[in-house]
Amino acid sequence: MSNTISTTTEETASYVLSWSLSFSEPADGEPRKLVLAYQMEAFEELYISDRLWDYGAGRQRIEDPFGIYRFVVDDTLRLVFGQAPHPANVVPNVTYTPLYSRVNTGETRKRTIHMALPVDEYSSLSRNIAAPTVVETVSRVQFVLGVRFRSDLDADPVPPPRETAAQAGYVVYGPKRIVSSCAVDGIEVNKRSEYMPRYALDGEPAAGPMPPLK
Repeated sequence: MSNTISTTTEETASYVLSWSLSFSEPADGEPRKLVLAYQMEAFEELYISDRLWDYGAGRQRIEDPFGIYRFVVDDTLRLVFGQAPHPANVVPNVTYTPLYSRVNTGETRKRTIHMALPVDEYSSLSRNIAAPTVVETVSRVQFVLGVRFRSDLDADPVPPPRETAAQAGYVVYGPKRIVSSCAVDGIEVNKRSEYMPRYALDGEPAAGPMPPLK
């Protein structure tokens, strides 16, 4: 069971993106969670950047255990399927570039992600959820993901080398960005007290340099 707190739809000639936020009903001693449910209905073949990944114990690719990146920007919780930002003065060895799911014409891709409350800030390049935080309440949530239309590509996308699309998804470059927003009331977040590179939208300053260690 869940209590829906917001439902948002973005409709174009190529797709309809619908997403909702709800609070799960605690059961069997489990804590209440924030639930993001989304679906992408495609009117033409397209690819969406919802395959975030990590490395498992054997260095094989696995699904990112947090499901989606989370950033707090002012009064907004930003839920992101996109490239994790890194400090301007750091070049990471691995950037964990998102992989893509294909949605064929007439198909709908659905997915649900559960987030413990308060929602922790997190990305693949800023993993330490045990870092110091302050609890804040946000008034807006933004859902961000990349989309690429097959009609804009010269060739079919392919999976990473030695992997299958079922395992990993597709390698896609140059996506357009979908940013969808809704107003909310009463979602608590753990905002990092220390430096964290946060995902920037157009017109916002990119992640600054990491401050010197004390």
